[in-house]
Amino acid sequence: MLDQDKMNCMTLIAGKNASATGRVLVAHNEDDGGFVVVRHGWVPPQDWAAGSVMPAEEGCAEIPQVSHTLGYYWTEYRKDTCGLTTADGFVNERGVVIVSNSMGTSRESMENADCVKNGGIGYNLRRALAERAGSAREGARILMELIDEWGYAPSGRAYTISDKDEAFMFQLVRGRHYMGARVPDDALAVMPNHYNLHSLHDCPEMFYPADLVSYAIDQGWYTPACHGDFSDFDFAAAYQLPEEYFGPRNVMRQKNGLRIALNRPWSVEKEGMPFCVKAEKPMSAMRMADILSSHYEGTHDCCAHFGPGLSPHDASSIRYICTGTTLESDLFVLRDDPHLTTVFSAFGRPCQLPYIPLHPLLGLPESLSPMADAPSSMVNHLRSVPGSSCFADTPWWRLRGIECTADMLYSSVADDLRALLVRMLNQQLDADEHLIAKLAQYLQDGDEAAARALSLESDDNAICSALRTLEDFACAAFDTVRIDPLPTLALHPEENERVCLTLHADRAVIPDAMAFGVAHTNVKLTFAPLLPDALTDCGSGIYTAEFDAQKLVSLITSSGRYLFILGGRCEGGKPFADAVVGEVR
Repeated sequence: MLDQDKMNCMTLIAGKNASATGRVLVAHNEDDGGFVVVRHGWVPPQDWAAGSVMPAEEGCAEIPQVSHTLGYYWTEYRKDTCGLTTADGFVNERGVVIVSNSMGTSRESMENADCVKNGGIGYNLRRALAERAGSAREGARILMELIDEWGYAPSGRAYTISDKDEAFMFQLVRGRHYMGARVPDDALAVMPNHYNLHSLHDCPEMFYPADLVSYAIDQGWYTPACHGDFSDFDFAAAYQLPEEYFGPRNVMRQKNGLRIALNRPWSVEKEGMPFCVKAEKPMSAMRMADILSSHYEGTHDCCAHFGPGLSPHDASSIRYICTGTTLESDLFVLRDDPHLTTVFSAFGRPCQLPYIPLHPLLGLPESLSPMADAPSSMVNHLRSVPGSSCFADTPWWRLRGIECTADMLYSSVADDLRALLVRMLNQQLDADEHLIAKLAQYLQDGDEAAARALSLESDDNAICSALRTLEDFACAAFDTVRIDPLPTLALHPEENERVCLTLHADRAVIPDAMAFGVAHTNVKLTFAPLLPDALTDCGSGIYTAEFDAQKLVSLITSSGRYLFILGGRCEGGKPFADAVVGEVR
């Protein structure tokens, strides 16, 4: 079975003439496995002393820093042990968006140290793009210069670099080989996690090193049908690891993304898996949200999932676009003035949490709990920050708790919740247009302070209002139990140690499918099942349940408060769930 981490993320791009806004539209699901938290911050422009370098992952090159770097909005994905190296997203002060997708495994061996310089470049490629790119086209140039000099350290990845006018995607192989393209203005690109640039002429503007074809021939990855004629060269077929080339999970995600985007069936057999297609009608942010929240409902590709703790996000035989590892979903609505960029963010899976409008280039609201010192956080991103995964009573964590609880109750709440989220996004899109008109007028009048104040107030209200709406829905629709305060848990429990919790229910609880674990995105994959014969009916609706302590805290690496989720089933099959905060020492 393929490693799920090799199939992370989904990106959608609409060229400016294929977009309902008249400007480039980008949307992205960030998918990463494990216990990951998401933080948001603004890193201001900075001047750097001569000789400064960018800190890098162990074994990677510390590349020289430029003398001046741009300010940028930063979405950070991190574990306690380290920030992720292939996940973070950015929007810089010039309105340049940077997001990425795993490309799975390329054919270039990770053991080949000669294909990179000083270990190659990893995380700092995305950071350099955010700090240096004054436009998407300049970002494309910077990427190629950095890869040509240092080589790319990971096995394979695709980078999207976009502004309001142009979008570029570069599909990188470990080392110094890549293929890039400018998305045509009238085209749509649907990118899961496989190389899907093919010939040297897929798009009017293509970018690749001079030895792209000859290197593949030398390595035995490509043999032209006719000597000296490279018209049958296929980058994806040549550079993707053969067992991952057009893997069914990626094909299914791209096929269904195209189906929704074009509002018609997509035939893989007849139409293939192209990098981009001509739009048949303008793409809207709402349509992109439909794609990013899809489990292929209404098609033969959708498998049924019912019961407590079961949802499409945990399917082992299929990978949906919206899946268990989806950490955040973003719709980037770009405008002529970068200050007016709107990032509609769902702080988790977009089928369970609403898209909330943010205007990060005008400031980050307190309800988002922005990083207190984002520049220092960037310096420490690749280092361990113990406690960064701990629970805090903030809107972000409360929304995450609703998401995880909803996933345990998927079969009973999914339809009503999705309908609510669609209504909320429609309202937010309309409200945002009115807000942007007011902000634009303030900026045109030279009153940036008023624009920032209004933006911060609006964004704060949007987050708090969305949380209230979700909490009201949960109160009415979620079938919950009440869990007594948890005992303090040991970070390193003894072998066979048990955790006993007490719950109160108004219906008879059965042991079937009960599970308890740390709340995070792919929740059930690491939950502790109920131990055998460990559910006790104490009478009057009170039950005790015991779980393996080691399994329960297997994701936790530092002491602190954590959010836990319980799921189970009552007699008659109706699922229940609840969230509780516990202390780990």
